[in-house]
Amino acid sequence: MVARILIASLALEVAGCGSSRLAPALIRARSGPAAAQPIRRVVALGATCGSLDLHVVEPSSPSARPSPTSSSSPLEVLECGRDALAAADQAIRSALDFAGYGVIDAERVNAVAGRRREIEERHGILASRTTWTTGATFADATPAEQADILKALGAEGVLTTRVWIGAGTGFSARRSVSVQLRLATATDRTLVWARRCEIEVGIEQDPSAMQRAARCAAEGARPR
Repeated sequence: MVARILIASLALEVAGCGSSRLAPALIRARSGPAAAQPIRRVVALGATCGSLDLHVVEPSSPSARPSPTSSSSPLEVLECGRDALAAADQAIRSALDFAGYGVIDAERVNAVAGRRREIEERHGILASRTTWTTGATFADATPAEQADILKALGAEGVLTTRVWIGAGTGFSARRSVSVQLRLATATDRTLVWARRCEIEVGIEQDPSAMQRAARCAAEGARPR
């Protein structure tokens, strides 16, 4: 009986030690063809995110249920919360501001894009102009419109951010959280640099982990 207790205690200790030893952050960085260009004023677009933590999608009706011969149920990729992405964006912009970049917020870019999306209606010799704002974001604009917007803002570069949340593994539900930053020129979107940071997390909540990975990815980025 005592031996069983000792074995069980030892197993718990080993599991506890293992769960506390998270892998160190893995940082990757590379320079692009436009690395030598002086880029200081950049537009930071909102982060996009995907999760590798798949879950079964419940059918909306009995007729939509998988057939008995089906080997699996449909799966859906979970997306990150909007507030968590906004917090990661803020962490990145703060780090780049501190490094010396002039960061233009995506909301300001979308506001400019909305003002520029105008529909001109002509009635005979009279013309009236109506502003169309529904869905008029920077991403919705055509490449030519985007180029005009970036020029109007005096932007020299465009920063895009991608976040990945890995699937949980093992009893501790460890998972990876990765943030990749990509800075490209505003004129032809040639790569200036790309930085990626991947961290391993245990009980840490995704919003906190995303902010930490975002700061990690932005560290070391310096304007020319």
